Amino acid sequence: MDEIFLATSLVKMNFMELTSPSLDYEQKAPIGFLWMCRLAVLAFGKGEMALRLFPLLCGFGTLFLFVPVARYFLKPLGVVVAVGIMAAAPPIVYHAVEAKQYSTELFASVLIMLSYIKFHRKMNMRSLLLWGFLGAAILWFSFSSIFILAGLAFGVCLSYMLRKEWSALFRSIIPFSMWLVSFAVNFFLFTYQHTDSEWLLYWFRIRDSFMPFPPSSVTDLKWFFKKTFSILHYPLGLSWVEVSHSYNEVLRVLARMSLLPLLLLGAGLVAFYRKDKREFAIIVFPVLLTLLASGLTLYPFMDRLLVFLAPLLILAVALGCERIVNYFPNSAKWRYILPVLLLAGPIANSMYQVVNTGRFGDYKKSYQVETLTYINDRYQEGDVVYIYWNDLVGYRYYKTVDGYKYEAVQGKDYRYVAADKADYYRRLAADVDALRTSKRVWLVYSNRVWSNIGDFDGRPAWYYAEDNTRKMLHDKFSALGTEVDTYLTDEVNVHLFEVRK
Repeated sequence: MDEIFLATSLVKMNFMELTSPSLDYEQKAPIGFLWMCRLAVLAFGKGEMALRLFPLLCGFGTLFLFVPVARYFLKPLGVVVAVGIMAAAPPIVYHAVEAKQYSTELFASVLIMLSYIKFHRKMNMRSLLLWGFLGAAILWFSFSSIFILAGLAFGVCLSYMLRKEWSALFRSIIPFSMWLVSFAVNFFLFTYQHTDSEWLLYWFRIRDSFMPFPPSSVTDLKWFFKKTFSILHYPLGLSWVEVSHSYNEVLRVLARMSLLPLLLLGAGLVAFYRKDKREFAIIVFPVLLTLLASGLTLYPFMDRLLVFLAPLLILAVALGCERIVNYFPNSAKWRYILPVLLLAGPIANSMYQVVNTGRFGDYKKSYQVETLTYINDRYQEGDVVYIYWNDLVGYRYYKTVDGYKYEAVQGKDYRYVAADKADYYRRLAADVDALRTSKRVWLVYSNRVWSNIGDFDGRPAWYYAEDNTRKMLHDKFSALGTEVDTYLTDEVNVHLFEVRK
């Protein structure tokens, strides 16, 4: 559904329209990413493959460019571990074929690290300008790249200051100031227009996405504990087993095999600090800046929005694995059990998702195409398709892109005009009764989406007070006649009723 929210604008807006802050469904994405996806649509049509082309290319680019980055920071064993995690982590694989910007954000981070390797020792004007232009351009394709660039700049400047290398410090200001100017221009032209969404801040806040700042209770401190383990699972994909949220926190940690990668992450950070203070800084500072932005409610600290940090965290985990393995005797065959255990989770989970395609992306699988096509294949003259308000997004998009032989009745959302639940269902019943002139009525609704973009969770309270909306909706349509066909999925349900005359 997230893809549909953004794709709705990509398939109909031109390049200039995509620069406006009013994308459909209050979507937000870097202008460079939007333009590249729009270019793919113009070249290859409105299909899903075209919309996913640029993210896929970024996914390929991430994998290939991460190899020299890993080789710079790590020894051969660490390179194998780092590239293995990047190649097999289920969240990273998923975002590489999703029509959203997270794969591009990840690619931007790797490209920034590669540019650091190439340019940070070169003090000639041509290299400094090239470094500056590259970083400045990346900012137009990635919102989160500012954290990587700023963290890198702070780390480099701090190392020069500590070593009293004043000439190098002043020269490095050339590319860093170019990044700052590019960020400022991009922010005032585009990004700031996306920062005033009150409902979105509320949505992230109630999902615990902002760091307690400053922490003032045990509950606040637990936030750091939970987030540390959560990033090992998403985006790093280092879990062995995914377990239900109904399990207590300790069991979830144990089931996910989180303690081993946590140990390696800590060992890697210590190793970076001892090895090279500058490298430690450019690994840690972007994470700290992201946390600070989260504490100031400027950037949510949660799963997909942290994919861009994956290269830094992977490098730390891989270095930790590399250093601990070095304590084992070189002749011991079992010394490689640690990297095997570390890579077992992402590889096994990715293989599972390839075999069980319905689990690709974990809970993200959408059944919009399957359900709408199911109706289209069985549609008869005189049928009416009624789509409840909570599934209209998918219908409107695929009706435009793929076309269907039926024009659906688009259910009205009475939540904000009805006085209470009784009034709501009276209004709904009137709409249902208007369908009695038809021979057959299809009912389509979402199992998962019970609010619209821009809605505050749980409002109006009477609508969400009891979890029986699905049953009440089905009961209203069952009064029309006999249910003769049913197609149920994890996300969308379809029911066909023969109308009783």
